[in-house]
Amino acid sequence: MKPKATDQREPQAIVVTGTPGAGKTTISKSLARQIHADYLSLTQLVIAKRLHSSIDQQRRTRVVDLGRTRAWLRNSIRESERFTIIDTHVPDAIPRECVRKVIVLRCHPNILEARLRRKRWRAFKIRENVLAEILDSCYRVAAEYYGTKKTVQLDTSHLSVTKTINRCKALLKKQPPNEPRVDWVTVLDHEHVLERYMP
Repeated sequence: MKPKATDQREPQAIVVTGTPGAGKTTISKSLARQIHADYLSLTQLVIAKRLHSSIDQQRRTRVVDLGRTRAWLRNSIRESERFTIIDTHVPDAIPRECVRKVIVLRCHPNILEARLRRKRWRAFKIRENVLAEILDSCYRVAAEYYGTKKTVQLDTSHLSVTKTINRCKALLKKQPPNEPRVDWVTVLDHEHVLERYMP
């Protein structure tokens, strides 16, 4: 079911974010199809519109220019006639006043590490991103920028794409959502593997 915009002249965005490898692109595209929204990859947008301030040579990534990116998105979202699902690993790159809900996809560090290895990521980038997941980096940035009422986290570690989409659609209807807090530090400690990930 398509969520209703509060003002049809200014459709809102739904942000799907999380650590690289958490499944943002797959879930964002599927969710957009099911609720009849537009899909937007922030990474592709930054490349196409050159909305970066510099290039991180070590990580081979573009550093997003937050000011220019927010300005571009503010105009684009307001001009759109439909909701926009934005797929991004930079959770604070979208103007907060345009965002209805932020869904932070979470993934067990062991599963995330395996996924990034299959993608043939370099060892230091795998370690960096797995540690970011353990320390809730993406969720913390999103919650600080958008507020905890708009931001919800969803553990997708053992969910199929279909079940994840259904949970996302349910989260868009709930005020406030009641998803449990994700705490990988406690989980890994109980599994006796926390020391393996800590620097």
